[in-house]
Amino acid sequence: MAEPAPRHLAEILAVCAQVLGRHTAAEENFFEIGGDSMTAIDLFLRLEARLGVDLDVTVFFEARDFRELAARLAASGTGHPVDPPASGTPG
Repeated sequence: MAEPAPRHLAEILAVCAQVLGRHTAAEENFFEIGGDSMTAIDLFLRLEARLGVDLDVTVFFEARDFRELAARLAASGTGHPVDPPASGTPG
């Protein structure tokens, strides 16, 4: 598999550290380091907001580790862009 875009990997690791409250490494698997379905949803939604895209949730659950997740996101074009919320609109 191709090397992930550094931006994707850095963003994923930063958001995961926020969600889990601990440093994460590229070769770690989200579920093996304490993530569960609720924190996975939190991570997924935060990544969508941070990257400004609509991600395919299956890519998230199929990736063995964060490096593979970043590579898959980069290869897929990071999903489909989403429109930012209108100002004054909660989002």
